[in-house]
Amino acid sequence: MNFKNEYPDYAVIEAQIRRARAERSVAVAHALVGVVDATVRGCKRLAASLGRGLEAERDRRAIESDAFLKRSVPRY
Repeated sequence: MNFKNEYPDYAVIEAQIRRARAERSVAVAHALVGVVDATVRGCKRLAASLGRGLEAERDRRAIESDAFLKRSVPRY
């Protein structure tokens, strides 16, 4: 695309327009990276939370199956 032929009124500020487009592209790229990063962190937190829940359930079942531990753990 020849900028001077397409937009002759803006030929004088062509360099500024090109820099603005590049800056906008960088800003959009940073926004997308931020969204992807937040999504990955959220998925990691969810996985860690589920892992802790499974670990607590295993501990609860171990306590229920062991008579000595069952007596030593107070009930709420």
